[in-house]
Amino acid sequence: MASMQRDHWSHVWLQCLLLSLLLCRNVVLPDSNKYYRTTSLCLHQNDQAMYKKVDGAVITSENELNLKCVLTFQTDTVLQRFMLRFEHLALDCKDHLYIFDGDQKFGKYEHDLSCRSTRSDVGTIFTQGNYVTLKYETDNRTHAGNGFKLIITAVKKPNTGCQTFRCLNDLCISKNLTCDGVNHCGDNSDETSQANCA
Repeated sequence: MASMQRDHWSHVWLQCLLLSLLLCRNVVLPDSNKYYRTTSLCLHQNDQAMYKKVDGAVITSENELNLKCVLTFQTDTVLQRFMLRFEHLALDCKDHLYIFDGDQKFGKYEHDLSCRSTRSDVGTIFTQGNYVTLKYETDNRTHAGNGFKLIITAVKKPNTGCQTFRCLNDLCISKNLTCDGVNHCGDNSDETSQANCA
């Protein structure tokens, strides 16, 4: 009887171990503060979206010609959402940056940015969920200074538990995004003495 019970628990333990290994195999840890150029992200892309799991990212575009690119970013947990902020935004009139609140490039976009869009008009964008999809299309003409610099940050409200860095504006971001020269909080508190930056 004792031997049978021991075999049963050994079998249960082995099943748990195998299940854990299978689940861990599919876990993707988020990238912290990655710098991406649209030319390198979109270089070998066909019409399928590229997925990236990030805590924070800086995406830059500068004078690209004939690009068609779809990029989807995901937060680490469903408790987070994305904050998007442009530090530079100057698109040509036939170039478009579509921002979708979700992991789809089809359907209704939330924002269609082009030559009429200015950084101050766009302001700070918050997603409702933990995905954001960018669809970027450029034509065969460009002018000096065209492009954008976009800061994407996974944020959450402190009422969901903030064991990371708490910005002065009450957003929580990854500690890995502090003191890195990028204003991920939106109020720059992640680059100050509050974040123990030297």
